[in-house]
Amino acid sequence: MTMRTITTTAVFAHPFVLSGIDGVQPPGSYEVETDEEWIDGTSPPAYRRIATMIRLAGRPGTGETVQVVAVDPDELAAALVRDAAGAVANPPSPGSSTAIPAGEGASAEPRPQVPSGPTATPQPERRFLDGWRDWLAVNPHALAWIAAIAGGVVLAAFVVAW
Repeated sequence: MTMRTITTTAVFAHPFVLSGIDGVQPPGSYEVETDEEWIDGTSPPAYRRIATMIRLAGRPGTGETVQVVAVDPDELAAALVRDAAGAVANPPSPGSSTAIPAGEGASAEPRPQVPSGPTATPQPERRFLDGWRDWLAVNPHALAWIAAIAGGVVLAAFVVAW
């Protein structure tokens, strides 16, 4: 089983809350790692997301320098959208596990927890382009060889036709 890890940076301009993380996190840049496994038998290669983790500062008084916490990628994306819209997260109420964005139109009532289902599969075009990108990363000179062979075939066709 072939695995890959994609590292991105999530930038929050406002404090935020995610389920599974204790307390409100301060604004800043956070490293997000997504582990994916290769789906056998696909051409071009396709990958399935296995886990998404965010790196946070260690908890005070524990001696931790960093903590890595598994997060729901859809919840993280929603938190980034709320942050971009200028919403500031309120700490969750005792009976709720979700944060409520503060801002215009936000109610003081907790929103119901929405069960998270399987993540949506990428569009076929996106999978195709990702597969090509991965193939080119593994075979950096192969595209030049393909172009040289195709050029030779076209040249041969002209010579034969002449």
